[in-house]
Amino acid sequence: MKRVMYSKSPDARAAFVRRFFANCGAERIFYLTPKKFMEDVASRLPEASLFPFEDVTKSNDLFNEAGDDVLLVFDRASRYKNITSNTFVRLSRIAAKYRHKALVDIVPFTSGIEYLYSPLAFIDRDILGYQHWYSFRENNWELGQNGERVRAHDFEWLAKKLSYHVEIDYDSFLGSQLEIIDCPLTREEAAEYKMLRDKLFEENRSANPIITTLADWTNIRESRYAVLEEILCRPGRMIVYTNLLGHNKRLRKRFPGVEVRSFYDANGGEDVYDRVILFEAPIVKGYLFLDVIANVRSNCEILVFRSDTTVDRLLFKRLFDEYQALNDFCKVLYKEVHNEARG
Repeated sequence: MKRVMYSKSPDARAAFVRRFFANCGAERIFYLTPKKFMEDVASRLPEASLFPFEDVTKSNDLFNEAGDDVLLVFDRASRYKNITSNTFVRLSRIAAKYRHKALVDIVPFTSGIEYLYSPLAFIDRDILGYQHWYSFRENNWELGQNGERVRAHDFEWLAKKLSYHVEIDYDSFLGSQLEIIDCPLTREEAAEYKMLRDKLFEENRSANPIITTLADWTNIRESRYAVLEEILCRPGRMIVYTNLLGHNKRLRKRFPGVEVRSFYDANGGEDVYDRVILFEAPIVKGYLFLDVIANVRSNCEILVFRSDTTVDRLLFKRLFDEYQALNDFCKVLYKEVHNEARG
């Protein structure tokens, strides 16, 4: 019985959990999920007891109630990938207490392929054949099925390993409706950007405050708003996503009636839109926009804004390196899983 399900559909993930529960012999479901999804999960799996990932370091309930009569479900654990964090350490210790475990997620990993290991470790470290993340991270040589040498991070090799344990119901996470929207600074804005950048480099010794300040400044330039104004004139219903609530207020003032959210808002209702606009690249937690993409219709246009500033190019590259690797791996995994099912 497969213990892992990757799907963009919340109904499909809930059905997988219910099916797994019916066959594993457990009598209760303990369900771990990010707080912002608890209401949605409760409506689909009312029989489950819900626990937010964010609170696992504050309570011993999942330790005290552990037993062979309980199915422990990890929902979207890929975002808790840092093995030195208190949350990951706590989740690992909790997982070790349970016999029946399942994992459901919209994606196999976030940030990079080396983090494929982290969520799978909660279920079974033998899936990838490594007992420690540090070993898997190194992308060592392994012996393939026919004795050939293959790198640990080779997508086809990883897909073969996972195919015995995983279900996946999509072959492309991003789809084919992605459009990059360039919005270069004006000459005056470029001069202002350079002055601000030089000032920040004089005042700061670390990169993070420089990146954050420059990104926030870039995201509220009139040149960016002018391009957005053209997009908003297109037919169809659309929604704009930003990093900051303060930027949402600016956008509503500049474009009365515009629908706008930050990435940190609770998800839901994305399937009503013809066009989703990523107006600002996430500075941290790029997986938050994955939550949005997972919920849109297959024919929804996804527009991603990008200026010509160094900071915006940096954030855009970071985001799309992650998303492209994720999309490429999902295609290979889908093909392998469905080949294995037919065989």
